[in-house]
Amino acid sequence: MRVFSFAPLAALFAAFTAQIACADTALLLVNDRYDNGQNLRQGRSIEALQGPLQAAGFDVIVANDANGAQLRLALNQLLQAGEQERIVIAVIGHVVRSRTDDWLVGRDADRPTLATIGGDGLSLSALLEVAASAPGRSVVLLGLERRGMDLGTGLNLGLGLLEPPQGVTVLTGAPEDLAAFATDHLLVPGTDLTRALAEAQRLRTYGFVSSALPFIPATPVVPGQVQPLPPVPTQPSAEETALWNAATELDTAGAYRAYLARYPAGFYAADAQTRATTIESDPLALARATEDGLNLTREQRQQIQRSLSILDYDTRGIDGIFGTGTRTAIQGWQTARGYPVTGYLDAPQVNALGQQSAQRAAELEAAARAAREEEERADSAYWQVTGQGATEAGLRLYLDRYPDGINAELAEARLEEYERAARAEAEARDRAAWDVARAADTEATYRLYLSNFPDGAFTEQATARIDQLTGFGNGLTPQQIAQFEARETALNLPPITRSLTEQRLEAMGLEPGQVDGRFDDRTRRAIRRYQGARGLDVTGYLDQTTVVRLLAEAVGGIIRLDGVINR
Repeated sequence: MRVFSFAPLAALFAAFTAQIACADTALLLVNDRYDNGQNLRQGRSIEALQGPLQAAGFDVIVANDANGAQLRLALNQLLQAGEQERIVIAVIGHVVRSRTDDWLVGRDADRPTLATIGGDGLSLSALLEVAASAPGRSVVLLGLERRGMDLGTGLNLGLGLLEPPQGVTVLTGAPEDLAAFATDHLLVPGTDLTRALAEAQRLRTYGFVSSALPFIPATPVVPGQVQPLPPVPTQPSAEETALWNAATELDTAGAYRAYLARYPAGFYAADAQTRATTIESDPLALARATEDGLNLTREQRQQIQRSLSILDYDTRGIDGIFGTGTRTAIQGWQTARGYPVTGYLDAPQVNALGQQSAQRAAELEAAARAAREEEERADSAYWQVTGQGATEAGLRLYLDRYPDGINAELAEARLEEYERAARAEAEARDRAAWDVARAADTEATYRLYLSNFPDGAFTEQATARIDQLTGFGNGLTPQQIAQFEARETALNLPPITRSLTEQRLEAMGLEPGQVDGRFDDRTRRAIRRYQGARGLDVTGYLDQTTVVRLLAEAVGGIIRLDGVINR
């Protein structure tokens, strides 16, 4: 029998591929020494299987303390052997899992992540696929030890949900127990593995097991002859399929056991056995199933999140949805209370959490009540110090320190009274100043008003009146106004002509004001209206053209610069 080890790898691979044998083949992957993780204690028991395997007629490939590349090369050598008779694969090492696969970690892996584990280890799903090349005569032994290793994002220690291919038997347990079972039962010709496994209570079984097909027959077989697999139902009934669908929907050990009780040799029996065993051997799965069995309502989940929040465990929201934040909070609470850290709750834990949070809530309420009473005492004392609202200054001091204090509403109401009185007084002063400016009706008085009351109620009126008095409201510059005034003065209009002008403007409905021969602002506006309606230069001042047009329309008279001659 040939034994292959890993030193050097290139020479080994060439020798092995050049001498592919027809004998049964075994692969021993023994990683019990790690550069960045705890060493395993029972690796020698798996390595010691080399002798019994050789005695049973197996060619043995051994990889000791291999890195990821070396592990994959060893599995490739088994694949290249093309074994179709019997395969035994025995594994020990740190095993990690993600949601979709499991890996045997290489010895030099340093905090592997989901992104790097493909290079740092060997995929167990690939290993099981290789084992499936000898259906019904392929056994995989996975030795498990609870030892620590730092992992990165996306990975957890331990096996996930094993789903061996058709015809592959997977046994898990302590390496010493696996080695003893292989020596005492698996490699003994004619052994009924179903009965032997039933007696091996410390081992877990996944996948194919048949009492009708010993792993090593009791009588010799013709080389190359394939032993038939036990009959399996070719098509499940509708009733069986419905029960199976219900079991997978629930995804609990109890559901799978119920299916097996009804269909012990059913179409899905092997899968049901595997899933039930996995859940029963996985503390996390058991915890999840236990919590699912509580059938918590949305309101109960929200209450659990409130309880965790009261105890200062951040659930990242109180929405009744147990996501990553809530699971992390549960794990933190379980750690502090000494419970198994799973992130899932059972009924006693829910009750304990509720009681602890109620006690904490009472403590917080008592502390808040004491703080509130102390704050109210200080509030009342300061109200006394600031004069109990007797002065405006005292009221403002109180509200600055206690804007939501006991006497805040009273203080605000009294301040409003002060401010209302101040506004009334300011409005009265504003109105009085405006009346003075309006009575004088001069640019100076209006400017004085604006200076004293820049935000007064009559600032717009004062500004507009100044513009009227200065002519700026008509868009004229002081130089233009002076020019137009001089031109009007040069007409030397007698009082009767000025009065006649106002009469004509009034008759036309242009509202020149009092007809007294004095041209005030209203008269100027009326002149501008007249000029604008007739296409004349709009200035608000008389010139010879405006006077001629205006008086000619009125009486058909003739105007001279030194007076008016009526006809």
